[in-house]
Amino acid sequence: MIRLASPLALLGLVAVGFLFFAGRRNLRGIILPTLAASALILALAGPELRRGLPRENVIVLVDGSPSVSVTALEGEAEDAFAALRAANPGRRFGAVAFASRATISDPLSDTPGSLARLSEAAGLGARTDVAAAVRLALAALPPGDANQLVLASDGRVTEGLLDAVSAARAAKVPISTLPLGRPATADASVSRLDVPVRAQRARPFEIVVGITSMSAGVGALLLYRDGELVSSAPVSLEGGLSRFRIADTVAEGGVHAYRVAIKRPDDPIPQNDSLSAFAEVETPPPLLVVSPRLPAPLAAALTGMGKPHALSPVVPPLATLSRYREILVTGFPLSGLSSDDIGALRSFVVDLGGGLLVAEGEEELRGVAGGGMEGLLPVSYTLPQRADQASLAVVYLLDRSASMLGHAEGAVKIDVVREAAAASVGLLDPQALAGIIAFDREFRWLRPVAPVLDGREIFESLRALEASGGTDIYYPTVAALDALEQVSARIKHILLLSDGKTVNEARDWNGLFARLEGQSEIRLSAIAVGPQPNLALLDRLAKAGRGALYAATDVSLLPRVSMEATQRLSENRFVTDETPVSGPLADGDLAPMPPLQGYALTYARPTAEVLLSAGSDPILARWRLGLGRVGALNTDLAGTWSSDWLSWSRAPLLVGAILGSVEAETWVDPGLRPSVDVRGSEAHVSVEARESDGSFANFLRLEAVLLPGGDGTPLEQTSAGRYEVTFPGLAEGGYALQVVDRARDRGALLAFSVPYPEEYRQTGVDEESLRAIAQSTGGRFLEGDWALPKPIATRDRSYAPVHRQVLLMALAFFLLELVRRKLPRRRAKPGSRADQFAR
Repeated sequence: MIRLASPLALLGLVAVGFLFFAGRRNLRGIILPTLAASALILALAGPELRRGLPRENVIVLVDGSPSVSVTALEGEAEDAFAALRAANPGRRFGAVAFASRATISDPLSDTPGSLARLSEAAGLGARTDVAAAVRLALAALPPGDANQLVLASDGRVTEGLLDAVSAARAAKVPISTLPLGRPATADASVSRLDVPVRAQRARPFEIVVGITSMSAGVGALLLYRDGELVSSAPVSLEGGLSRFRIADTVAEGGVHAYRVAIKRPDDPIPQNDSLSAFAEVETPPPLLVVSPRLPAPLAAALTGMGKPHALSPVVPPLATLSRYREILVTGFPLSGLSSDDIGALRSFVVDLGGGLLVAEGEEELRGVAGGGMEGLLPVSYTLPQRADQASLAVVYLLDRSASMLGHAEGAVKIDVVREAAAASVGLLDPQALAGIIAFDREFRWLRPVAPVLDGREIFESLRALEASGGTDIYYPTVAALDALEQVSARIKHILLLSDGKTVNEARDWNGLFARLEGQSEIRLSAIAVGPQPNLALLDRLAKAGRGALYAATDVSLLPRVSMEATQRLSENRFVTDETPVSGPLADGDLAPMPPLQGYALTYARPTAEVLLSAGSDPILARWRLGLGRVGALNTDLAGTWSSDWLSWSRAPLLVGAILGSVEAETWVDPGLRPSVDVRGSEAHVSVEARESDGSFANFLRLEAVLLPGGDGTPLEQTSAGRYEVTFPGLAEGGYALQVVDRARDRGALLAFSVPYPEEYRQTGVDEESLRAIAQSTGGRFLEGDWALPKPIATRDRSYAPVHRQVLLMALAFFLLELVRRKLPRRRAKPGSRADQFAR
C-alpha cells in the first residue's frame, strides 16, 4: 500500500497530460520527457510504501551497580528474566547491562535463552547512570517497530534519571520497571568523619564519627592514624544514625592521615565500612590578647597551659591579625572599639576562619547599648530572647509632698515629676512590668505592678498625681521591695524620684539598708530632685541597693535625667553575687567548677551554643560566624568576678578549655580562599584570590598540590580573581589540598575527603522511584504480574519513504532522453511512407 505525504503535488500531472496531448504527433520525442516529468511530480508528492507488520522488541536494562549486585540473591535476576520472557511470548528480547557505563550484553533475538546475568555487569563502575543505558537501548531498537524497555533495578539511580525519562518519552518508548535487590539488614556503614583541618601539637582534639546501621547490633569502632591503630572500642549500634566521639593527641607536627572503620559480624558490604580524612598538626600559634594590660592571674594561667601569647593595647590591622589564629579581647572597653577595629575583627573571623573570644567585666561593658561590637557576639546585652518571663520590672516611687508645689523654670514641680515618669515609662518594652507608688506622709499605689503594654493605663494613672503633705520615704520603699519580691523578672529595679527630705521620725533605716544590701535580684536607683536635696540619704539608699544616684538640680531637666536612668536600666546589667556555674564545659576534668563572684547579664541568641551558664543566664556562649567562631565570656579574667576561677589549681585547664571553644578549625591565608567540590571520584578546585586591599588578584601563578604524594598542578584563571583545576579519578580516602602562590610566598591548606560511592550508602528497592519511572513513560511496575503492556508502533514509522527512488527514476528518464537526442537520426527513403509522413 502506498500513501502520499503531499498529494496536492499530483495536480502537476494535469499540466503534464496537457503537454503530452499537445505533442502526441511526435510520440517518440515526447514520451521520455513525459515520463521524467511525471516521476518528478510523483517524488514531490512524497510517496511512502507500507511495510510489513511491526515486530515487538523488548530490551531489558540490567542494573549491575553495587547496591543491586551485593544484595540480590544468587539466581534472583536470572529467574526474574526467565519469568518475564515466558509471560511475553512472541517478542524479541535483548539486554543492556549498565552501572557507570552501559554495554549491550545480549542483542535482540527471537531465540529463547537467558538474559544477562548480574555478573556480566561487573567492571562497569560503581554508579547507576540510567541515561547511558536508555540511550544505548534506544539506538539498538529498530525504528518503526513496537518497542519498549524494562528497567530491572532497585530504583536507586545516582545519575541521569531525568535525561533517561525525557529520552524515552521523546522516542515514545515506554519503560516498565522490575524491582531487583533487597535491603542489607546486617550492614553498618561509616557515614560521617569529622577531623579538624588543623590541630595543635600536644593538645587533645575531638574526632566525630557517624555510623549508619540498618538494624540494632554491636560492632567494633577502629581509628587509625598514619596506618597505625590508635583506638579500638566496642560500640552499640542503633537502627539509623549513631554518633561517637574519639579524643586524640598528636605529639608530632605535620599532615596526618586518619581512617575510621566499623566492623560488624556478617556485614555484607565491606566497601562502606571506612572513611578517611586528613589533619594538619602544627605548633600552637601565639594567642593575641587585646588589652591595656595583661592581668597577672590570666598571665599565670596562660603560662601554666604552655600557651604562647602576645599583648596589644589596641586592635591591630587585619594584616597583623592574620599572623594569629585566636584573639582574646579582655579588659578593653567595648564602647571604645572603632568601626575599623570591629571590621578588622569581623574579617579575621568571617574571612580568615579565626577564633575570637570576648571576656569583659562591668567597667568594660558600661555604655554598650546594642550595635557595634555586639553584632559579632553570640549574646545580646539589650534584647531578651526568652518569652517565659519579663526582662525588666520597675517600681516608680514618686514624691508628691508639698515641696513639689513649687515652680521651676515656669513649670510646677509636680507636673515635671509627672512628665518625667511618663517619659521613663515610654522607654520600656511593652512586656516589661511597671508599678507606680505616689507618696507624701502616706503612700498609695497609683498602679500595681503589671505589663506596660501600650502605656495608656499608666499615663491615665499619672493624672491623679497631686502634691500635698510631708515626705516619708521609708514605707513606700518597703512596699516596693515587697511587691518586686513577688514578681518574676530577670531584672528588678526601684526608681526613686524625690528630694530626699523625709520626716524626722523613728524608722528602721539600718534594717532597710541591710535588706537592700542582702537582695540578689532587686536594685534601687535614685534621682535627686531640686537644688538642695538630701544627698546623704539618697546616696545611702542607692549604694545599699547597688544602683546609681542621678542629680536633677534643675527640675526642668528631670524628664531627661529619668530617661537616662531608664536607659541604664535597659542596657548593661550585672549580677554581683556568688553564683554557681554549670554546663557542658563544666563536666569531666573541670567538675566541680568554682563559683563566680559576678557576671554580666546577657541573652543568648537563638543560634548560639551555651557552654557555661548560671541558671538560665549564659556565662560562656559561642556561635559560628563565617569560617570562624566567636565566643562571649560574660565575666572578667582579671580576678574581680573570677578570682576563684583563676586561683583554682586547674585554672590553666579551665582557661585552655574556654579558649579552645573558639579554636580555629579552618584557616584561610589572607587573599587566598580555596574550595573543593567533590563529585564522585572527581574533585574540582576553585580558588578566589584577592589583593591586600580586597580587589581581585589576577595573572597569578598558582599551584595546587594534592597530598599525599602529589605534584604541583597549575591552576588556570577562569575569571577575575578566580582560578580552577580538576583532579579526576581519585580513590576513596582523605586528601589535603595545598594552594601555593610562590611569587608572593603565601599559601592555603584545605582538607577534604572522597567518600565511597553513593551506591554503598543505601540498599533495598526504592519502589516509589520505580513506579514514578514507569508512570511517566507509559510503562508498568512489574510486581507479581510479568505481562508487559501492549506495545504501540507509531504510525509514521510503519511506512517507508520512497521519494528518493522515484527521483532516481526521473533522473534516469531524463538521461535516456539526452542520449536519444544525441544519437544520429536515420533518414527515410524517398517515396516511402515515412518520407511521406515527414512531408
